[in-house]
Amino acid sequence: MKILLIGKFPPMQGGIATKTYWLFKELEKKGFDFRSVTVETEDYSIKGNNYNRSKTTVLKLKKSPWHIPESELIGDRILSIALRIAESFNPDVIETNYLWPFCMPSVMVADILGKPLIIRHAGSDIQKFINDNKYRAIMKIYFKRATVVATNHTVRHSIKKICDNYEKLNCLRRYIPNPEIFKPAKTEKIYDILFAGKINFKWNLKGINYLIDLIKHRGLKSLFVIGGKFKDEILDIIKQTETNNTIEVRDFVPPNLMPSIYNSCKYVWSWDEKESVEDFSNIIWEALFSGTSCIVNSEVNYRFLKEGIPTEFNQFICKISSDKLIELKFDADIKKNDCLDREKVVIYDEYIKSNVALYENLAKAI
Repeated sequence: MKILLIGKFPPMQGGIATKTYWLFKELEKKGFDFRSVTVETEDYSIKGNNYNRSKTTVLKLKKSPWHIPESELIGDRILSIALRIAESFNPDVIETNYLWPFCMPSVMVADILGKPLIIRHAGSDIQKFINDNKYRAIMKIYFKRATVVATNHTVRHSIKKICDNYEKLNCLRRYIPNPEIFKPAKTEKIYDILFAGKINFKWNLKGINYLIDLIKHRGLKSLFVIGGKFKDEILDIIKQTETNNTIEVRDFVPPNLMPSIYNSCKYVWSWDEKESVEDFSNIIWEALFSGTSCIVNSEVNYRFLKEGIPTEFNQFICKISSDKLIELKFDADIKKNDCLDREKVVIYDEYIKSNVALYENLAKAI
């Protein structure tokens, strides 16, 4: 089967681009072929990423003529490029993994070529707009056109309220990393703690102030792998708190470089307040598979329970309140667990099989 993705994909930063990258790598091993059309921006792109130009077409933003108000014509330009790629590639299915700005051109390409459309929405693109009636109306239009709407258990009940046909909903397990790639390695853990992720419009709900205060008072050697629109605000906090000497800041790296980063750190910071977008970060699963413990608060621990994390992973989950952080021991002496290795393979295989089944069932219906 040939898939044309119009959506988030490296060199674009973030969890959606990353999990799509790894899924398509596995699908290629199983005989699938794909092309992707994505967007590159200053704030949300991986610098120096050597993407495969034969499979990935990257559109760069540019200013539109002055007489078009508040528009960079991004949807129009995505449509133009995606249609050109589709006409030469002749995909069996059109897929998008984020609603704005990718869904409209995906719908149009699917309609023009008469191809089935998979909308594999994220968590944030739904939750940020679900309570706005005007955006809900737009979602209804998109979902009505879709052949399949791939959702997850966190938002499936919300999706049911705005989807015209429940039969097109397909609830899938969210991203699981490949245990052959994300695994513990016998390397020195030179950093006490890792903070990784996009600094988006709700960055202040990530417990950054708690983290930097902890780093400062304990003199922890820390690594921040960050990007996003508000990255400079984090850099300002580091400067103001005079933690430059203990916090190393790096730009986002390509997905294949993340396993070595997890293996160089004793702990990963994973903190979310209740007002944040409720989702389950790729970083958590990747850290757990790499044998790196996660420092979490009660909200993230609640999400662990909802996600159905196998109990064997409990040894890597450090639930702690903000007032107890100062007492935390930074000890990375974790014993190998063969049972855990088997569990990783089981849930990864389940994740891949469910995605392969999604495409196979669609092929039967074409």
